[in-house]
Amino acid sequence: MFHQREFPILEFDSNTKAKIEPSNIITKIDAPEYCVITFFGDVINDLLQSDKLKQIATFYTATINLPIYETVYNGTPIAIMQGFLGAAGAAAQLEELIAMGFSKFIVCGAAGVLQKDIQVGHLIVPYSAVRDEGVSYHYVEPSREIECNEHAIKVIEKVLQVDNIPYIKAKTWTTDAFYRETEEKMALRVSEGCVTVEMEAAAFFAVSKFRNVILGQILFGGDDLSGVEWNSRKWCNREQIRKSLVELSFKVCLQL
Repeated sequence: MFHQREFPILEFDSNTKAKIEPSNIITKIDAPEYCVITFFGDVINDLLQSDKLKQIATFYTATINLPIYETVYNGTPIAIMQGFLGAAGAAAQLEELIAMGFSKFIVCGAAGVLQKDIQVGHLIVPYSAVRDEGVSYHYVEPSREIECNEHAIKVIEKVLQVDNIPYIKAKTWTTDAFYRETEEKMALRVSEGCVTVEMEAAAFFAVSKFRNVILGQILFGGDDLSGVEWNSRKWCNREQIRKSLVELSFKVCLQL
C-alpha cells in the first residue's frame, strides 16, 4: 500500500506496474543477451573505426542519441554502448536495453577515489553502493545501501583472479551531485567503507534487481578526492587502461 511520507523520496510504491512500461514502448530486437555498458566513448570510436562494430539499435533521448552496437568477442556476439552520465539517465538506458532483450550486463567506467593509496587504473569491484541518489528509491524500498548481484561479483572476481589482475572489492558512493561532495560527507562515506564515488552504480543495481537481470560493475581509480585539494591525475588520458578494461568487460560478461 502506498502512503504519503515526510519526504517524497521515501514514498516507495510496491506496485510493479507503471503508467509507462518500457516493454510496451520499446521494440524487442534480434540481439545477443550480453551487453557491455562503458563510459569510454573513445574506445567505442576506436572499435568503430576498426570496423569491429555494427549498429543494431539506438537509445533515444531528448538531448542525445546513443547507438547500440554489436561486435564479436572470442567468437560470441556481444553488444556494447556508451553509458549515460548520472543515475536517472543510466536507469532509463538500462530499462530500455532490458526491454530490447538484453539480460546480462557488465558496466565499466572510472570513479573518483576516496583513499590516497589507490593508484590510477587500479580496479575496484563494487559489491554495494550507498544510495545518495534518487532513482533507486523508486525501484527498491528505502535503505542505506543496495547490493550488487552476487553471481556477477563471483564471476568478475574469478576472471580477475585467474588473470592475476589486482583489484579491490569494496563499497562505492553513488551521488547525484558531484559538485556537493563536501569534506564532512566524504569523511562519513569513508567511515562507511566507501573507496570510490560515482553517479550510477546504485541505480544500475536497483533497476537490474527490479527487472531480475544480471548486472555487475568494474571501476578503475580515476581522480583523487582524498587530499586537501582535488587531483584529476589526468585520468581521462589513460587510453590503454580504458581499452583493457573494455576488453576485460567483454570477457567477464560472456561468463555471466
